Amino acid sequence: MRLPTLLVLAGLPLLLSSCYITGQGLHYLGLLAKGRPVAEALADPATPEATKELLRRAVAVEAFGRERLGLRETRNFRKIVELRTDTLVNVVQACASLSFDRYLWDYPLVGRLPYKGFFDRAGADKEATRLRALDYDVIVRPADAFSTLGWLSDPLWSFMSNYDESELADLVLHELTHATAFSKAGGDWNEELATFVGREGADLWLAERHGALSPELAAARLARKDAEAFAAYLRGTAAELEKLYRSDAPIEEKRRRKAAIIAARAAEFQADYDRLFATGRYRGFRMDRIDNAWLDLYRLYEGEPALYREYFERISRSDLRAFIADMAGLAEKKGDPKDAMRAALAASPPPGTRAD
Repeated sequence: MRLPTLLVLAGLPLLLSSCYITGQGLHYLGLLAKGRPVAEALADPATPEATKELLRRAVAVEAFGRERLGLRETRNFRKIVELRTDTLVNVVQACASLSFDRYLWDYPLVGRLPYKGFFDRAGADKEATRLRALDYDVIVRPADAFSTLGWLSDPLWSFMSNYDESELADLVLHELTHATAFSKAGGDWNEELATFVGREGADLWLAERHGALSPELAAARLARKDAEAFAAYLRGTAAELEKLYRSDAPIEEKRRRKAAIIAARAAEFQADYDRLFATGRYRGFRMDRIDNAWLDLYRLYEGEPALYREYFERISRSDLRAFIADMAGLAEKKGDPKDAMRAALAASPPPGTRAD
């Protein structure tokens, strides 16, 4: 099972802190220097056909995002970088062991963010060891893309040729969303928004490319349904743990009960798998090994899908272009965009109801 497409909002502005730029920023700039223009790679007979197909699809999806969805035009995806790995960067995330209080890293220009990326696994592991010593649950995960929020031209990476159409469209549109609507006060909103737009946009892309009744779109929706069910299961586990963490139980009792809850959820996951999921994508997942950092990973990217769905359908009338324009406007205002979304929904009663 591959993790969902998770983009690191790091890039140049985040690499300007102390010696972090020495090992990470210069490495990234070195990778960018190896990029080949898309047109050159397409014209080269030595370029593998799988890579050429990746380039053609990415260019088409990027144009779709700009022309149909109103996503910002960027200098992204104009080059491809050949790598001998299927991972771009290793990302560290951490949560307190008995709460979902995130560890936040301070970065210039973009503020505080709940992740830190390392191109070398050793650096990520060292940071993880430091945080575990402070009683944090920690996850070190691979990320397959990297957004510099317009500071640099983000390329395509050769390992993306392994992605299917839906995954690639989701990734490209996700990243373009970050460049279109990003709020320093948004907290989880930035990732939740990009996740929603990437998925909805990928479905639109497949429908236009293959048809609304195509097997390609049906397969993508089935996979996404399972992905959302998996995220919901993890959110449910987090909700049970959050009740425990807020209780007055002694610390050691909380640790014991935390382990018991995770074990029980893992057993339920295995026993009810066929009822919960339509595919075998998550059958081998080790639910017994999750911790707060793992759970918070899905809280960060999945968050409150119902809020975005409701706003999309009620306020934006299921028009993704209008929805993106609304979100870009909210990103420019002060305060948490989620609060503004809730206020708009409260001021617009659902169809069939009457405001008092």
